[in-house]
Amino acid sequence: MSGPETMRRRRIFPHLSSDDVAAKEYDKKKEVVKKEGEKNGVYDNAKSNKPSAASTNGVAQPAKSSSWTSSSAAHHLLPLPLVIITLLCSGLFWVMSFRDAFATGQPLLLNLSAAPSLAQAEQSLLEHTKSKKWYHDDDTSKAYWKSSRGGLGSIRPYTSDDNDMGGLFVRKMAGVAAMGYHTTKLWPIVFQSAPVPSIVGGQGIKMKGASWSIGHYDAILALGVLGNFCIAAFYMMRIDELRNAGAEPLVEILVMASLIEALVFGAYLMSRRMSMKKTTKVVGKQQQQKQHKRPAQTKKGSKDKDASSSSFTPSTNEYNPQEDPDSIPSRIALRTVFIVSSTISLIAMRDIFFAGTIISFIPRDDIYLEWTGAFFHSPPPDTVEADEYGLESPLYAGDKFMSQLLGMYLVLSCVWKFASVVAWSKGNRSMEFNSPENVDRHGVVSSKMIWRAQAFGDMLLLFMLRMFAPAAKSASLDLRWHLMTVAYEMIILGLYGFF
Repeated sequence: MSGPETMRRRRIFPHLSSDDVAAKEYDKKKEVVKKEGEKNGVYDNAKSNKPSAASTNGVAQPAKSSSWTSSSAAHHLLPLPLVIITLLCSGLFWVMSFRDAFATGQPLLLNLSAAPSLAQAEQSLLEHTKSKKWYHDDDTSKAYWKSSRGGLGSIRPYTSDDNDMGGLFVRKMAGVAAMGYHTTKLWPIVFQSAPVPSIVGGQGIKMKGASWSIGHYDAILALGVLGNFCIAAFYMMRIDELRNAGAEPLVEILVMASLIEALVFGAYLMSRRMSMKKTTKVVGKQQQQKQHKRPAQTKKGSKDKDASSSSFTPSTNEYNPQEDPDSIPSRIALRTVFIVSSTISLIAMRDIFFAGTIISFIPRDDIYLEWTGAFFHSPPPDTVEADEYGLESPLYAGDKFMSQLLGMYLVLSCVWKFASVVAWSKGNRSMEFNSPENVDRHGVVSSKMIWRAQAFGDMLLLFMLRMFAPAAKSASLDLRWHLMTVAYEMIILGLYGFF
């Protein structure tokens, strides 16, 4: 065994040789091979059945490790300061909007002894907007399960001069519209999770979800900055009116919260875009270096095969608009949003900039304005309403404030929906450079996050419209068309957002 067999064994297994020099040389070669594999992003394990970097046609394929999701899930998650700021700032607006929708006139800071000035400012704001008209905190309201403290029980099935269901409609609709807008920021950001593997149609495991590092949240941050600046401008333009009402401390907090959130959104958006540019440059340089190092592997007759394959295009490779990365996320969602949200935007912008103006081609628009009290705070010039209510219109400044607040939130929600269907394209399916491809395309992921939240907002609008349908009908205002159009948009956005 110590003769030719030992020499043969040493040649085949040099690391088993008793010669120290041969063993050291083998260790050096092993370290060099390992370093080259780490440099190229691939480690050739003899026990693994995974393909190496040099795959077919000489194109380097990314290494797919089973530990990819656990090792790189962190950079898919949103930064924690961004989540906290969104929860605090948008959460403040969401709570106040919930109060306006389901507890109209209910003071939230009444028992806040640490800040009595804020409690007094909130009381002044509620009195200025006349929201306490439907809030009755007495023994009679506590005796029944249908509370009269501004809740849904305060909605009556008829309209009269005493109950003013049109004014209550404006305030509750402003609450649900604001809830839908702020939910579009809170839902994707606060309740975000890392992408998870998903098995799709026998095509293997793909990643499904939204990623921070890839840029799926850029659209939400950009639109959030725009919306927050609009909210801050809305309150600042009316600061004199609200100061005279005694609500300045609370309004300053609202303006500060919207501006802080806008600045944080903008800062994180710019930092993510800059880091993405740096990563793209580094990856591009690495790919160029690999292409220069890769030897030219050409076979005899390969040029003829390439020429013949390029000259004849099979009929199966025809242009498919559904697979075009430059196409819009969904044509059906586009048509639905333009039909429904265009009408909503028109009416809402009228309430903001031309309050009290009758749009002639909208049926029963004059009855809607009369029911919601627009003729009291903004009577059209040279009309009977101007002669009757012209001198008293400054007394209804709070009603005009709530009407314009409703219009602003409706317009901002429509901007979310318009942007989700036309502002960006589908994009590719790539989740990142060294990971499995995403189930949904890059642009579709961003659109779906908005569609889900806006479907929830449409559901709230639909619910509130249905609650006020009997009261509006008693005032000769039919809300069935409003219900059908909002329900249609809610169903379409829900289907394409969740499925």
